[in-house]
Amino acid sequence: MKNGMLTLFAILFCTAISVAQERGNRQNRSPEERAKAEIERLQTTLDLSKSQQDSISYYILQANKQQRQVMEQAGGDRKAAFEKMRAQREATQAKIKSFMTKEQVEKYDALQKERLQNRPQRQRNN
Repeated sequence: MKNGMLTLFAILFCTAISVAQERGNRQNRSPEERAKAEIERLQTTLDLSKSQQDSISYYILQANKQQRQVMEQAGGDRKAAFEKMRAQREATQAKIKSFMTKEQVEKYDALQKERLQNRPQRQRNN
């Protein structure tokens, strides 16, 4: 009985560690990896053309690099960093939308709204 409980505890402990490592790796992705994932997500949702993908990818990559730089420069002041990133994000979204058709912009706006609504849930899960 004791051995069974000890084995079960060891399995649960190892599982918890592996899940925590996966979450950590997801958040520490490079700007290039994050941009690639975002473009793939937008491609499946918005059916972007190749030229749209290339143009949008450039701006997403630049935004991701700027966000990383802002976070590194902010030190411990996350609130100030998020304020700077908000302005950058709005400018980037305007650039991204300039490459989209009217229908794609509507889908993109709906997608962004859905992400905002799901943000509290994602934060609780992390």
